[in-house]
Amino acid sequence: MNKKLWITFLTVGILVSATVVAFAKNPPCNKVVGAVYAMTNAVDNNQVVVFDRASDGLLTMAGSVSTEGMGSGGTLDPLASQGALVLSQDNRWLLAVNAGSNEISVFRVWRKGLDLTDKVDSGGDFPVSIAIRNNLVYVLNAGMSPNITGFHLTRRGQLVSRNGSTRSLGDGAFSQVGFDPRGKNLVVTDRGDNELLVFSVDRWGLPSMTPVTSMSSGVAPFGFIFDSLGDLLVAEAGSGAVSSYAILRDDSLWVLNPSVANDQAATCWIAGNARGYVYTANTGSQTISSYYLQTWKHHHKDKYGKTELVLLDKTAGFGNRPIDMAISGNGKYLYALDPAAEAIDMYAIEADGSLTDLGMAPGDLSIFAQGIAAR
Repeated sequence: MNKKLWITFLTVGILVSATVVAFAKNPPCNKVVGAVYAMTNAVDNNQVVVFDRASDGLLTMAGSVSTEGMGSGGTLDPLASQGALVLSQDNRWLLAVNAGSNEISVFRVWRKGLDLTDKVDSGGDFPVSIAIRNNLVYVLNAGMSPNITGFHLTRRGQLVSRNGSTRSLGDGAFSQVGFDPRGKNLVVTDRGDNELLVFSVDRWGLPSMTPVTSMSSGVAPFGFIFDSLGDLLVAEAGSGAVSSYAILRDDSLWVLNPSVANDQAATCWIAGNARGYVYTANTGSQTISSYYLQTWKHHHKDKYGKTELVLLDKTAGFGNRPIDMAISGNGKYLYALDPAAEAIDMYAIEADGSLTDLGMAPGDLSIFAQGIAAR
């Protein structure tokens, strides 16, 4: 091999090596780093649609998996709920309601997809919302004779009904069930009677026989989340507002921030990240509002901690008919299920809490799609 050819080969080798090193240190912006899941809620074959999430927040539909159950079908927001599709805290399991066949489906979450591991009777009629805390699962059945019913989630992804866990909710229109961060309470929203129900949960995972009922600060409490102090933030569909509450030792609620209005319509869904930014989907106004949650410590006979909820932007984002929302595991991206557009609305959450519109990710979603989860 002559000297000139040898130098050429050596130069090419160095360039290739440098490119490999640069690629390793700076992976392409479209690298898949997570996923978003949405539920079709179709009557004939309910499915979970899987979207790959790239490092720049953009979603690409990757396929769908059947729940082997039936959804409700219908029109926009047929379940009238938040939490129809939920991930476990460790992102190992995805649980979905089958409102049409009164069942719950469980999926094992893999990097490249989902495997159905179980499908069980929900313990009632028309399941609409699921709460999960470690291996403890509760479902809200909102149809005839509304109730909550508990299950044990095994290591193999099987749901085992917990004896004596069913609690009747009485009359009302119920939208969500959820655990507080410590797993000591179960909360249920009753948008029909403007009430918030709190069940204490004992060491065996069983709720109190009857809930402590508190009146909502505003009209039609719908979806809710908890902040870093364990306080409850509730979206009010009828008030166009968000209220926050402390859960006291007797399970009653102490109002911290009454009905912080956003002047929008149908404020039903709520999501938030660890930096204190909170977002609501206002379906009637086709908008998303942003809030900031400031927390500090103070002393009260029943509670340590204080929050102040401040409206940042009543129209931080826009969609066709945004409903359910989820935030990526790194807290940087907000996704809203938009059934009227048959897509997922995508937003980047900026350092100041503002939203940058990233467009829509199309998927096999119809007007009756409901439920979204992200990791």
